[in-house]
Parts: sequence; C-alpha cells; structure tokens
Amino acid sequence: MKLSPLKRFLLAALAWLPLCFLLWWWVSGLTVKLPVWLAGEALRGLWPDLITSVKQGFDNSGMPVMDVLTSVTVTQTAPDGRIATGFLEPTIRPLLYGYSLPLFFGLCLATPQDEERRWGQLMLGCLAIWLAQAFGLATDALKILALNSGPEGAAAIQAAGLNLNVIALCYQFGYLILPTVVPAALWLALNRRFIESLTGRKFGEPGGGSTGRSAAS
Repeated sequence: MKLSPLKRFLLAALAWLPLCFLLWWWVSGLTVKLPVWLAGEALRGLWPDLITSVKQGFDNSGMPVMDVLTSVTVTQTAPDGRIATGFLEPTIRPLLYGYSLPLFFGLCLATPQDEERRWGQLMLGCLAIWLAQAFGLATDALKILALNSGPEGAAAIQAAGLNLNVIALCYQFGYLILPTVVPAALWLALNRRFIESLTGRKFGEPGGGSTGRSAAS
C-alpha cells in the first residue's frame, strides 16, 4: 500500500521526535550552556548592581540548573536562635525553556529535503531557539526576585527601576509562548513548499468553494 506524503511525514515525525527528545535529555548539560551564558551576560550587563554572577550547575539528579547570585542580602534565624546573613541566589531549570529544540529537530529530520538545506535549517533553528531560551531564563530570574524572594527581592527590583508588570508579562511570554511558537513558526517558514505540497494549496491562496461560485455568478 502506497502512503500519501502526509502520512509518510507523520510516521517519520513519530519516529524522529522521541529519539530527538531522548538525545536532548541525554546531552542537556551541553545544550543549555550557550543560553545560560547569554542570559547571564544580559542580566549582568543590564543590571550589574543587582546580578553578581550567573553560572551553570547541576542538581542532585544530574540535571542542569542556572544559579543566579545577586547582591540582595537576606537575614534568616536558625532554629537554634542564631542569625545568618547571606545573598539571594535563585536557581532556574533551563530545560523548562529548551524542549523546543528537540521538537524543531524532529520536524526538520522528518521533512524530506536535501542534506545541505537540512543542516542549514538545524543551525538556524539552534540560534533562534537558544536566543528564545536565554530570554526565558533571564525573565525567570527577574520574576523570582520580584515575586518569590520576599520583601528584600521586591525592594531590590524596585530599586533597579524595573516594573513588576513588565517582568510578569515578559516571563509569561518567555515561558508560555516562545518555547511552543518559535519551533513551529520557524519550521513553517522554512518549509513552505513542502507544506504546500501536502495541502495542495499555496500560502495566502483564498480557499472555499463559495468564492468560486460567487465569482462565477
């Protein structure tokens, strides 16, 4: 039985996507290095009085994390009554913003095209997705300081001249929108001809039989 191009693509995507996600999970410590570095450079460059350093670490299970050291001092009282003073150091999980990478890779590998074009798409996808991931990490760090670090963090955000509503909006955009929209939109834009061959219609082409009947009348 001969499969249609659409069915062949769907079967190829079902085969490639799990493999891409497994590989991404396995080498996640490498795939987050550049986004963590970009987020750190942006945070330290824009708010040097607030962010002291940003580095990549690993949690107890071996998964990568982004540790953000701030200049915000906090005081805590231990159970034995001793008072300890330290700096706020939010920890962020970069993988929450990076799942779009294996998604885009799976779609590209399932799309029939020559290898040179495929590698070009993969490299362009890495660049766009890593930039979006860095944006999400940076806004997550600011959100934690503004909303999840008590009055000390909120006061530091206000002193830095940052608006709480803008931080919340950027965080939602970086967490909910970019990881899902960027890989899909990029794949659609780079594979327009292939999608047209699957649908039998060109982008921007008006559809629906009512248009044709009204024109004929």
